[in-house]
Amino acid sequence: MALDTYLSLIMLVPIVGAGLIVLIQQLKKYLAKIKICADCVNHALANIVALGVFLLGIISVFSDNWRIYLGLNSGSLMEYGMIQAVMVTIFSFLVWMAVLFSVSYMKGKEGLGYYYALILTLLTGLSAVTMANNFITLFIGWEMFALSAYVLVAFDRVKRGAVEASLKYFIMSTAGSMLVLLATALTYGYFGSVSYAVLGTFVAINSKVVGLIVALFITGFAVTAAMLFLNAWLPDAHSSAPSTISALLSGIVVKAGAFGMYRTLHSAYPDFVAAGVVLSWLGILTMIEGNFLVFSQFRRKDIVDFKRILAYSTTVHLGYIILGIGTNTMLGVQASVFHILTHSIGKGSLFLLSGTLIAAVGSRDIRDMTGIGRRSPFIGIILTIGLLSLGGIPITAGFISKLMVVLATFNGAGPIGNSIALVIFAIINSLLALGGYLYILKIMLFDEPVAKADEKVKIPIFQMVSLTILAVVILLFGFWPNGILQAIVGIV
Repeated sequence: MALDTYLSLIMLVPIVGAGLIVLIQQLKKYLAKIKICADCVNHALANIVALGVFLLGIISVFSDNWRIYLGLNSGSLMEYGMIQAVMVTIFSFLVWMAVLFSVSYMKGKEGLGYYYALILTLLTGLSAVTMANNFITLFIGWEMFALSAYVLVAFDRVKRGAVEASLKYFIMSTAGSMLVLLATALTYGYFGSVSYAVLGTFVAINSKVVGLIVALFITGFAVTAAMLFLNAWLPDAHSSAPSTISALLSGIVVKAGAFGMYRTLHSAYPDFVAAGVVLSWLGILTMIEGNFLVFSQFRRKDIVDFKRILAYSTTVHLGYIILGIGTNTMLGVQASVFHILTHSIGKGSLFLLSGTLIAAVGSRDIRDMTGIGRRSPFIGIILTIGLLSLGGIPITAGFISKLMVVLATFNGAGPIGNSIALVIFAIINSLLALGGYLYILKIMLFDEPVAKADEKVKIPIFQMVSLTILAVVILLFGFWPNGILQAIVGIV
């Protein structure tokens, strides 16, 4: 199947949609003269494009014929198999939820067309990273989604700190990208190729040069993945960006860093076993740091920022994803992909909900949201489902994915003593994270409301629809995970 066939269905759909939305934005004044609401057209078009990519992805997940139809020649710059289908579906689903939420959330905002165009460009870049079969194509897609993310973080540029947060993100992410580019250059100089398939044929090459190349790749990707000590950009970007963008940053953008590590260790350098052991322990240390930062937020006297807490919590869950990748097993990769899915949905729902909460109370301080779940049963339900899923409580999707990571770690993280230690640390960190989520539930659901108990919270219909879909999916995967697990088991 020719390269153009697939690109026309996946790559070109969002990027062409982005171009059309920008064009409509440019013609806004002329459309107003003929009684056409440009913003309404942009809302509709963005939802149609995002939903279209999601449907293409989910059909290809469950249809062998569609994957064959969408597949690419091995000599092309991209490839499309089960893991690509699953990742594209995850990315496009959360993008669609954010776009649907934006219909009311972004109502009346200036530059709406550019906002949607950047989101669709972000999706295009993430899809390119997922489907790349070499480091050059991956880097091009990487820069495409990164440039979109920088601008989206500063979209509310009149908000205090938004531009500063975007600049911090830009500086740190660019430094990481340069490390990836340097590693790519060294790979080509040493092996004469940057193709995953070619690199994967070199057996048991554990030289110092290969160690340096892998270390550069891991460090570069770790910046976007918000790993240990490389996540200084994370809380500022999440708290300053619109809540829809925070959901995308935490739900899918940081996952691109983890996917880059997967490509490095499992596709390009599968025989460099030592890197997997190191990565597993880096995942544990990342969890510990994330939990420490979450609990440190609760002790702050100035502002206990709900979005910053959610941002630091993302670091904990990236630790689980990285731990699964580091096991160097098929089950570990499958567990990591499933945790990418469950965390994207759970954290995406909470970040979108934060937009509703902030609009209701006029503050990001969790103390101003005290008892808000009692004022709005809908908020209480969504909050409970999202937090309990992230905490790994049974009957939620998060429980299944965390259990898979723990089992993969026990069965494939090297010597038995090492595996047991990793499992113990993973469980302890999971319990610590759960304690933080339960504390948030106590404040928002059980404490006496700050406002009058009979003061209801008004939630726009599109926000309710988006949040409801996410909550239903969390419970669906918790009660009946077999359908998606059958697809994920086939990715490796």
